[in-house]
Amino acid sequence: MEQMFDWVEHVLVPWAARVSDNRYMKALRDTFYRLIPMWLVLSFFRIVQWAMLNPDGPVMGEDGMGLGAFLTGGLYEEEYQATAFYQLFDLFSEAVRFDTTILLSFLTMTLAIQLTKIWGGDKSLASFCALGGFFMFLRLERTAYEGVGVPSLNIPAAFVIAALSARMLAWLDRFASLRLRVPEGVPERVSKPLSLCLPAVIVQAFFLILFMAFANLVTFFSAELDTFVTFALRPAAQSLPFALLYEATTWFLWWIGLLGEGFTAIIHDFAYLPAQAANQAAAAAEAFAAGGVSSRAFIFTSEFFATANAHVLALAAAILAFSHNEKWRRVTKFLLLPLAFNIQAPLLFCLPVVLNSVFLLPFLLAPLANTIGAWTAISWGLVPVFKFTTADTVPIILQGVLGTGSPMGGVLQVVVLILDIFIYAPFVIVANRIEEARGKEEDAP
Repeated sequence: MEQMFDWVEHVLVPWAARVSDNRYMKALRDTFYRLIPMWLVLSFFRIVQWAMLNPDGPVMGEDGMGLGAFLTGGLYEEEYQATAFYQLFDLFSEAVRFDTTILLSFLTMTLAIQLTKIWGGDKSLASFCALGGFFMFLRLERTAYEGVGVPSLNIPAAFVIAALSARMLAWLDRFASLRLRVPEGVPERVSKPLSLCLPAVIVQAFFLILFMAFANLVTFFSAELDTFVTFALRPAAQSLPFALLYEATTWFLWWIGLLGEGFTAIIHDFAYLPAQAANQAAAAAEAFAAGGVSSRAFIFTSEFFATANAHVLALAAAILAFSHNEKWRRVTKFLLLPLAFNIQAPLLFCLPVVLNSVFLLPFLLAPLANTIGAWTAISWGLVPVFKFTTADTVPIILQGVLGTGSPMGGVLQVVVLILDIFIYAPFVIVANRIEEARGKEEDAP
């Protein structure tokens, strides 16, 4: 323990401090700090959507409490789906699903503003140009990319568009000739935005050309892309080393302050989502032997990684059990409810775990250990493959039961949670000692 304490204090802490003090990392972190209230609000509606508004969900659906059938006079299946009640609640449910688009819109605008503090330029113009570029991308994505089977790239696009908008406007601001001459007498609050119209037009035109070029490239190489995905990516993604690399990349991106799953979504949607769909289709065709693993079953699927990602909940449990830091304990208790429904980002930024050198190693080791453990249990036939799709907000353990269709899925997730608590515990203790040492240094005369 002493060696771990010394290594963390003298190697990891100085390195992470340098990374954390980077001005771009600060801009990224400040962006998410401003988004956390909106994140929590949207997460609340997301939970309500899954639990209450979804007419096929656990409250309304016939596979759950069946309240929808009760309220419609005992109608089921097609008759239930044809009712105005079902269609109204389905409409409400669809409206709430726009939470990701809303959050990414705010992220794009806020990040653009934070970057203008570094590069210069007009903050309002940068944010509005970034928002315009983001919605332009979403529109083009829906009409062009989905036609050739490209996964959603809206999360990486939000970061790139925000950066390009702020950087281009800061560069264009150097050229006085691009400012329109507004006649005297126009109010100053109007004249300044009017004078910047031409730079805004240039930036929006650049986004339009960029997205059209990208869409054409994707369309042109769609056949080659499909061949690569079918014969190379998907077989490789079912190997343990590839799955470990996928998890390590995802959570390292989270640690530096990016939305990890958003940047690895192209692998998820190309490889692991189709594997999940194949398992579900095979289950519907009764191709799975009872308690066994069919040759048609895929181990690594989108639902499988919900088990691997359970370590954030274990971190919260380890803090409550082993930490003497009252601030950490209060933050963890405050965010425990959204965390129970897999809303993890607020805890990662508020605790904070992001750019925290003490938690880097367990933050990477725990999901890798979970991946190996779950792969072993499924390979040995102790746990069925994940063959049923669940909502993102389904609590852990229940997700394991529903995803595998077996209580053993829940048992598996209980086991990995306990394992993760033991992985995090030594690092939480080390964090306590580091905080105590810092407190003594601050109190020293």
